[in-house]
Amino acid sequence: MSWLHPTYLWFLTGGIAVALLVAWAAWQRRRTAERFGRASTVQQLARSVQPARRLTRSILLVMVVTLAAVALAGPRLGTRVQEVERKGVDLVVALDVSQSMLAEDVAPNRLERAKNEIKLLVDELSGDRVGLVLFAGDGFVQCPLTTDYDAVRLFLDVAEPSLIPTPGTNFEAAFRAARQAFDRTRPDTTGGQPRSRALLVVSDGENHEGDIDDLQGMAEDRGWKVFSAGVGERDGAPVPEMQDGRRMGVKRGPDGSIVRSRLDETALTALAESGAYFRIARTSSALSDLTSALNRLEKSSFGVERFEEYDEYFQWPLGLALILLIVELAIVERRRSAT
Repeated sequence: MSWLHPTYLWFLTGGIAVALLVAWAAWQRRRTAERFGRASTVQQLARSVQPARRLTRSILLVMVVTLAAVALAGPRLGTRVQEVERKGVDLVVALDVSQSMLAEDVAPNRLERAKNEIKLLVDELSGDRVGLVLFAGDGFVQCPLTTDYDAVRLFLDVAEPSLIPTPGTNFEAAFRAARQAFDRTRPDTTGGQPRSRALLVVSDGENHEGDIDDLQGMAEDRGWKVFSAGVGERDGAPVPEMQDGRRMGVKRGPDGSIVRSRLDETALTALAESGAYFRIARTSSALSDLTSALNRLEKSSFGVERFEEYDEYFQWPLGLALILLIVELAIVERRRSAT
């Protein structure tokens, strides 16, 4: 036998506590009775009270608490091995962490809004492997392809511009890092079709580097389906000046004018020629539509996972505890007087 929640076995001490409380109450009643005279005389005067029934109720109450504690601990018996085949697509998310992503035309800023939308997207996935690439003027693999979505969320939380000191928005660097993420995965051993691979580029698209035609060719040669998401507003917003993680004002050009960043959808739309373009705006987001687009791709097998499954038996002590509780409530301690 094993336990689902073994720490709850500490509640068994509740049965001991109830037993001690019942014994203390019986002792107190005996002391009170002795104050009025001999115990036999007091018992004769209180003939309507039936000690045997009172003791039975106390024992039942202790058993109820004990059985409830056992049910909470979750007793399990027997094991059997279950096999589950994992199927899905490989999705690499390339997130722009350049300085312009700190613009606040969407709340709280473009980068934080993008991270929140990606987390919502990950919440909707099931069985797909997800990797994370960060890029600005350069790029690197922040999280390799994995089905551990909690790990992806943790890596998203720490994504910030300071991780890549090279300024700019280099789509070519993002594609190179995505290629590394895809190439690090184990080859398909199922003998079927190559795995479906998708790349999602999340950026404001401004001041981009890299030839779009060459990047489209790279994606086509490798069988990637490329999607993109534009973050921000077309009218733009000032780019904050940051120092040690604190906002010190706004950036200014050589002539003293405020540097503004605007969403450039032209390059992002061109990148997503084989997939689809989504917009993350001030009050709305279409990124959730990516889930249905991924579901239309051919699912590939990632292998078979084996795990042990137990038969749960918590319902038996719980049911018995409820029955004993009903019996305990039905017992009357006092004998009904004859009329």
